[in-house]
Amino acid sequence: MSGIPAAVEIVEGKTRVLVPKEHTLKGPGKRLSGVFYNQQTAFSRDVSVMLFGALKFEGRALDGLAGTGVRAVRIANESPGTFEIIINDKSKEAFEYIKRNIALNELENCIPSLSDVRILLCEQTFDYIDIDPFGSPVPFVQFGIEGCKRRGILGITATDTAPLAGTHPGKCLRRYGAKSVRCVFGHELGLRILIGYLAREAAKFERGIKPVLCFYADHYFRLHIQLLEGARYADQSLQTLGSIGYNENSKERKFPATGEFEQIGPLWLGRLFDKELIARMDPHDFLQCKNRCIKYLQIWNEELDDLPYFYEVDEISSMLKISPPPLNEILEELRKSGKASRTHFSPRGFKTDLTLKEVLERVEGIAR
Repeated sequence: MSGIPAAVEIVEGKTRVLVPKEHTLKGPGKRLSGVFYNQQTAFSRDVSVMLFGALKFEGRALDGLAGTGVRAVRIANESPGTFEIIINDKSKEAFEYIKRNIALNELENCIPSLSDVRILLCEQTFDYIDIDPFGSPVPFVQFGIEGCKRRGILGITATDTAPLAGTHPGKCLRRYGAKSVRCVFGHELGLRILIGYLAREAAKFERGIKPVLCFYADHYFRLHIQLLEGARYADQSLQTLGSIGYNENSKERKFPATGEFEQIGPLWLGRLFDKELIARMDPHDFLQCKNRCIKYLQIWNEELDDLPYFYEVDEISSMLKISPPPLNEILEELRKSGKASRTHFSPRGFKTDLTLKEVLERVEGIAR
């Protein structure tokens, strides 16, 4: 095929798309061709389709670093609503994929674009902007904030989970201005550091943030953030930032952090989800990862997302030197005295408003 050698046609969701024959099947992946496509992130694209449907989105959208254009083409083809979506990439080869994939699905509300997204966002504004880079989103965040209309939504992906989750704390400090720590609940810390970074950047433009749906999956963090106009909202967002205290020896978590604990952050201490929006998200039969979507929607709806940390069954069992009890039994026991839920960050994780001492007492009681 002219312009896109070694392309193959696949079906993702209910959308036909051309992708490079050599592409990533799972994990963060490497650039195996001039245009990047990762099969594993179909789940993230499923979420985008469900989100647009729940928002009943109308207006102008931008997929700024589109690659093959698969996310935007799927949104246009699978989400109801009257909207226009600009599908952009600065690569000429990617631009060819984008044009072919729009034509392949006979989409009239998609406009292909060949531009540096940073230049594009200096010239135009949008109601929804998606920034899905290969690595860190930092070089694009300020442009996304400026290019987002009043009460617009930013969709941002970060695949640099290692710095954010504490494996490379020096890099996290340089990129995001925050201290990360490697620990059991490191991926939640990483997500909240990323949201906190976005809140600080938005505040520079007199804008606040409202997380709509922010999650961790596989090898990436994914944010959907609504921008709120005005210094009042900016101040409120900054007031939602803080630090979490963690004692590596006792495994205690505490927020706000106090002197005797190692301080992690600054990070976002507020909610991660708009539960009303999640309740409207429909796991359609045609989605690529339908069963996984159903599972995550259930967990997100249940999750105590105003608690900025979680425990793991194996962590608690190791402290007590007992065999790990079933997670459902732990949740049932904890709910007799307080709140408790599963968490999407770990299949063996749980959140609770009980203290660590109370958690240990109740889990030990199960083992007796």
